[in-house]
Amino acid sequence: MTVDLTHKLLSVENLTVSAGSDQLVHGISFEIFRGERVGLIGESGSGKSLTCLSIIGLLDGGLSAEGRIMFHHIPQEPVSPEAETHAHNLLSADENKLSGIRGNRLSMVFQEPMTALNPLMKVGDQLSEVIRLHRPKTKDLKAEVVQLLSSVQIPNPVHTATVYPHQMSGGQRQRIMLAMAMANGPDLLLADEPTTALDVTVQKRVLNLMAEQVESAGSSLLFITHDLGVVSEVCDRVIIMRHGRIVESGPMERVFTAPEHPYTRSLLAASSLETHPGTQRLVTLESASADEAGTQESFEPTSAPPPRTATERHQPRVEHLTMTSGGEAPVFNRVDDPVISVRDLTRTYGKPRLFGRNNPVQALRGVSFDVALGQRFGIVGESGCGKSTLLRLLTALDEPTTGSIEVSGSSIVGRPERQLRWLRESMQLVFQDPMGSLDPRMNVTEIIAEPMHRASRAERRFRVDELLEQVGLPAGSAEKYPHEFSGGQRQRIAIARALVTRPKILIADEAVSALDVSVRAQVLNLLDDLVDEYQLTLVFVSHDLNVVRHTCDVVAVMNGGRVIECGPADAVMESPHHPYTAELVAAIPRLREGAS
Repeated sequence: MTVDLTHKLLSVENLTVSAGSDQLVHGISFEIFRGERVGLIGESGSGKSLTCLSIIGLLDGGLSAEGRIMFHHIPQEPVSPEAETHAHNLLSADENKLSGIRGNRLSMVFQEPMTALNPLMKVGDQLSEVIRLHRPKTKDLKAEVVQLLSSVQIPNPVHTATVYPHQMSGGQRQRIMLAMAMANGPDLLLADEPTTALDVTVQKRVLNLMAEQVESAGSSLLFITHDLGVVSEVCDRVIIMRHGRIVESGPMERVFTAPEHPYTRSLLAASSLETHPGTQRLVTLESASADEAGTQESFEPTSAPPPRTATERHQPRVEHLTMTSGGEAPVFNRVDDPVISVRDLTRTYGKPRLFGRNNPVQALRGVSFDVALGQRFGIVGESGCGKSTLLRLLTALDEPTTGSIEVSGSSIVGRPERQLRWLRESMQLVFQDPMGSLDPRMNVTEIIAEPMHRASRAERRFRVDELLEQVGLPAGSAEKYPHEFSGGQRQRIAIARALVTRPKILIADEAVSALDVSVRAQVLNLLDDLVDEYQLTLVFVSHDLNVVRHTCDVVAVMNGGRVIECGPADAVMESPHHPYTAELVAAIPRLREGAS
């Protein structure tokens, strides 16, 4: 459907959102026309989600909104532009009026479907409820539910209608949310970070599906995200927010190819993982702004050396290998003296039953690879490919069904925990969600120093202060608690904790996937510096191929419990040999042609 500039659908006029006396959104105004797809972009805390929640009337009780949000009636038949149309002010509408609009003419897809779907209701019942509330005269609800599930490409829709949300994958649950949102053909669909938690190929399919659904229903779209590549895939126009204000807006091609505001230019550079020509460090918002002002990078040590290439680190030559159909699995990245050596590793969950069907799950199916000392080894793949199982085995948090794992020449398979103290000190992990891995009842000093069992109080405090300085946190952070920090700062605390025992191997499990693009660049720069300073061997696990390409020398691609391709990061990304790797690379969201 083409954009109809003669019919305004939504008018946000001087919207202010406050928490008590603190203003969080400062008098913003914008419009959305019939059939238009608008991207609302900003980092965490920019006010984009508050704007979205104000539109749909779901602000928390402690927040208040002022201004006007006019939702205009869209006539079914073409009328002249001069004809008077009816509009509702959503900010002043009572709950009865909003209930008639929400889920009918105005719908929303949330970031995390498990918090939006009722875990106690079957999928079909939840879809039926949405239809029945707004179209009570619908005769064959079951048939319509099956048709809705088919429209979002759910396999076996008749069976899926009878299952609960927890029995489905993340991508399937997001499709269910989309089906519910589009059930009544809304005039406007709000999508708040709907693909952030999805793998790149699943994300691509959901975005294509959303675009098809919006086009088919003739709906408008307001897509809220911090991922510029995703917005570029689905939107016509973009609005950039920062600190509760709109700093720039306009057609996608113009904003992404000729941005006018310094913040937009910085955001584009950080999103594209651009490197500074002088230092070869990733560009961050602060560094880009400093360059525009003609000043030095003040937020990071100017003496920090640029990250070295694999050649400069004197890494062994890596052969680009691919798993052949029906062939024997090779030893990927084979080296003479590996710090990590994995051979024929398998992991099967589920034991044979005496009676009944046995459905064992083969999480790993014969994985073999080496990691050289000082190498940066990346592992990529979709959810369910075996990445997390492999990490549990590498860190001796689980036992393989068959196969061997050696770390620094010593086997770790089958050894009791009391014989693995050396492993716990020499190998450390940084998890995806620092809030889930940091004890909320402990302050930063206690969190970082906890692994130093035999150190004195003075040694512990000295080491904490040293690490806080190295990860770029002020000394005053030592007595604070995790909830007092931003997501990026919490990840810095997690990195400091991981380094406190001076490990030789650092494993990063999706360590930057939950961060905004600018914070992501800061943390990746920090990891580059610390890996060099501590001479670490890095195992970096992610579903973001661009991040892995920047961070790692070698990348292994996993699918179905196997490593199916492995080689130099640039070679795998630029010339993938395996069809699955090519599919992953093709699914990466990219800024439109000409965007920098």
